[in-house]
Amino acid sequence: MPVRATARMMVLGLLLAVGSSGAATADSLSVNRPNPAPPPVASDFPDATLVRVDQTDSTMLRLDGIITPAVEQRFSDALRSVPAGQPVVVELSSPGGFTTAGYRMIDLMLAERQAGRSVATRVAGGQSCESMCVGLYLAGYPRYAAPTAEFMVHAPRLAENGRMTLRSTDQMVKRLVALGAAPAWIERVRAAGGFSGSLDYRDNADHLAAMGANIVTHLIR
Repeated sequence: MPVRATARMMVLGLLLAVGSSGAATADSLSVNRPNPAPPPVASDFPDATLVRVDQTDSTMLRLDGIITPAVEQRFSDALRSVPAGQPVVVELSSPGGFTTAGYRMIDLMLAERQAGRSVATRVAGGQSCESMCVGLYLAGYPRYAAPTAEFMVHAPRLAENGRMTLRSTDQMVKRLVALGAAPAWIERVRAAGGFSGSLDYRDNADHLAAMGANIVTHLIR
């Protein structure tokens, strides 16, 4: 399976933004910036585009880009405006983004499903779903992906100092499992160093499906 070292100047969208005190911090983004640069804020990054396509029997919400608070608000408004009972497919192509916004989007998707709405997720061929995006993907069911779609997870880092903590990583891993990721796959990622902070762990949809990771539930052929 492909595993690439973390080498980008900017790796977006980690899965947790809680400091050692347990209080919420300014969201997490892993950015390689010389000190003493101020920590990044949402306005430093372009918002993802969000497109709504109403079809005969379902509504598609396509999110393409960085997850920010503004995107979370638009996503919330769009999902809540879909008529009750209308199935929704959330198509994702994202490097991740700000965790507080992402968690609210996840909670909304889970609440809609709990209320009886079908909320599926999908990643198309040649697209990637990274970091915070993986949590959003796991919040849907069924979870569709083309065989070549790529998924990436890694250890969370705090925006203000770029550091990871064991506590934040443990909390992130528990959330992935709670959303459906198979514990055996989590251990595989851990053994490869994917939660160590030293690399980004990547795999494509067909391999994830074949190994029973319970990330992808349905391959698009």
